[in-house]
Amino acid sequence: MEAKDIIDILNSWNFWNHSLDTGIERPYYPKRIIDLINESEISIVIETGIRRAGKSFIARQVARTLIERGIAKEDILIINLEDERLVEKKYSLLLEMYSKYKEHFNKNVKPIIILDEAQEINGWERFVRGLTEKGEAKFIITGSSSKLLDSEYSTLLSGRQVVVYIHPLNFSEYKKFTKGKKSISDYIEEGGFPAVVLSKSKQDIIRSYFDTIILKDVISRFNIQNNDELIRLAKFYITSIGSRITFNSVSKFLKLPVKTVYNFSTYLEKAYLLFFVKRFSFSIKAQDNSPRKVYAIDNSFPALLGVNPIKIKGRLLENAIASTLYLISRHADSFSFYYWYESNKEVDFVINDHNNYRLVQVAYSINDEKTKERELSALIDCANRLNAEKLEVVSMDYEGEEMLNGKIISYVKAEDWIEEILRKYGFI
Repeated sequence: MEAKDIIDILNSWNFWNHSLDTGIERPYYPKRIIDLINESEISIVIETGIRRAGKSFIARQVARTLIERGIAKEDILIINLEDERLVEKKYSLLLEMYSKYKEHFNKNVKPIIILDEAQEINGWERFVRGLTEKGEAKFIITGSSSKLLDSEYSTLLSGRQVVVYIHPLNFSEYKKFTKGKKSISDYIEEGGFPAVVLSKSKQDIIRSYFDTIILKDVISRFNIQNNDELIRLAKFYITSIGSRITFNSVSKFLKLPVKTVYNFSTYLEKAYLLFFVKRFSFSIKAQDNSPRKVYAIDNSFPALLGVNPIKIKGRLLENAIASTLYLISRHADSFSFYYWYESNKEVDFVINDHNNYRLVQVAYSINDEKTKERELSALIDCANRLNAEKLEVVSMDYEGEEMLNGKIISYVKAEDWIEEILRKYGFI
C-alpha cells in the first residue's frame, strides 16, 4: 500500500483533523478503561463480549474522553482493522501503519493505540507484544469473541493485560438510548443490542446477529462440521431459557452424542450467546454434578427468535434478571450467583457477595395465590438453610413487604430492582 494511502486512511480513523461518531455515551465503560490504562503496571486493556454490544463505540468514547482531559489528539492512534480498504491484512501492514504514524504524526510521545477488531489480522499479538515489551505504547484492543476470548489472553503478555467485559445495554442504558420513552416491558421483549434498540427492523437484525455469531464465532473458529446440529442446539437453548438442563438430558432430547452437546455448549458460551447458572451447594462437586439453568446473554434472542414473547413473558423477565446478574459478576470479583433447588422447591437466584446471601424469586405476576405460596415456601426454606435475611420477590407490578415465619419478604417492581442493583455495583 502506498504511503499516501496509509496516511489518508489513518486520518479517516482518527480525531486528528475531524470529529468521529462516538455514539450515545455509556459512561461506566470509558471510566473503567481509562482508570485501568492510567495504571503504570497495565499496558493492555482488552474489550471482550458478544458481537455488536458496542465495543468499538466505547473505544472511541475512551479516545474522545482522553482528548477532552488534555491528551494531544496525535498521541492516540486508532487502527480499524475492519476497514474494507485494507485489502491485504498482514502483520507487516500493522508495522507499516505504525511506522507512518510515528513518522508523520507522533515522533517522540508514547501513544495509546486502539486496535479495533484486532482478530482481522493474524499476528496482531506480535505487534502488541513487541511495542509493550519495549515500553513504546499502551493498547486498548477490541475484537469479536471468535478470536479474542478472555481465556486466551493469558498467553498474550503475562501480568500486563486486563480484560473488560462489554455487555449489551443494561436497563438503565436502555432507558437512556430510548430517551425514557420505553419501559421494562419493552426491554424484556427487545433486549439491549444498541442497533436493535434504535432500529425498527429488530427481528431482521437479530437474525443476522445470530447467523454471524454462529458462523464466525463458533463454526469457523472451532471448525465445526455438523452445522445443522449446532444450530439446532443453539435454538433449543434460546427457547429453553430458565430451564434446568443436563448435557445427558439434552443429548437424549435432541438425539445428539453427549460429547457433542458438551462441546457445542462450551463453544456457544465462549461466543457469549448464552450462559449457564449452577445450582447452589457448599460442595463444589455437587454443583458440578447438578443440572444447570440456561439463559441467553440478551433477551432479543429468545424474544425475537423464539416463540411469541407474550407467551414466555415470565421467562423473559427471569432472563433479564439473570443477564443483569451475569454483567455484574463479570465486573465484581466478590459477586457470584446461583439457583437453589432442594426437595422439589426452587429459588431462582441466590446472590453471594462476601458470603452475604440475597435470595430472589422472579414472577411476572403474583396474583395467583398458589404461585405465591409456592414461591414463598421455597424462599423460606432456602433462607433457613443459608441463614439469609434478604428475601425478595421481583415482579412487574407489585411492591410491599410482609412478615412470614420470622422473615421479612420484600416485593419489588422489576425496574426498581434492576436499577437498585446496577446502582449498588456502580453501573449507574
